[in-house]
Amino acid sequence: MPKAEKHLIKLNQRAFDKIYEHIEELRNDPYNPRPNADIKKLRGFKSPPMYRLRIGKQRLEYFVDESDKTIYIADAFMRSGDSDYR
Repeated sequence: MPKAEKHLIKLNQRAFDKIYEHIEELRNDPYNPRPNADIKKLRGFKSPPMYRLRIGKQRLEYFVDESDKTIYIADAFMRSGDSDYR
């Protein structure tokens, strides 16, 4: 089972529903940020370009297959704030 799938299965229902709602919104526009969903293009990935979706402390890394507009979630994880900006 992929790491992203394992992470999403372990979430409580409320957190999962929130992330699922944002994943559904990616269908309309997977490239531009919107309220409560910060999207950033990740550096170092040329083909296909990777993006990061931030929802609170949760992060999803994904890429879009341009030929059929399919969104693939490559990684999902929770960002801990303990070691940031020390």
